[in-house]
Amino acid sequence: MPKSFDASFSTGAVLVFIGLAVAWAALTNPALPVIGSGRGALIAVAVIGMAGCTVGGLPQASTVGWTHPVIVLGSILGVAALGIIAAGLFGWDALLRPVAQVMPGNLSASASTEQLAIVALAALILMKWGVGVVWAGLRAMTPA
Repeated sequence: MPKSFDASFSTGAVLVFIGLAVAWAALTNPALPVIGSGRGALIAVAVIGMAGCTVGGLPQASTVGWTHPVIVLGSILGVAALGIIAAGLFGWDALLRPVAQVMPGNLSASASTEQLAIVALAALILMKWGVGVVWAGLRAMTPA
């Protein structure tokens, strides 16, 4: 079994933080250089988040097996993330509008479908990363 907090975990965590920073910047700035604040930002957060999951999560799946409960949970969250990305890209506002309930007041009223998707995707990325941190910590405490 690989070390719990190894280089792949650390690299994945860095990508998670970059993805969350891009999401925050996209929600708080009217237009980011190169990626913008709508569709481009959603795609950027999605790509960075997927890269973080690929680097930090897939090596664990090949070690413990694809049927391990944490891997199954991560896969379910990954499929949910794909649904959120699709909803943001295809303008499925009705699926994402409930996200406005948890956004700060000044953002929620005028939030675009892409911005709602960015908030939901950032929350899923953070949740998935949190599960990974807890799991890695538990594995680190278990004797080899």
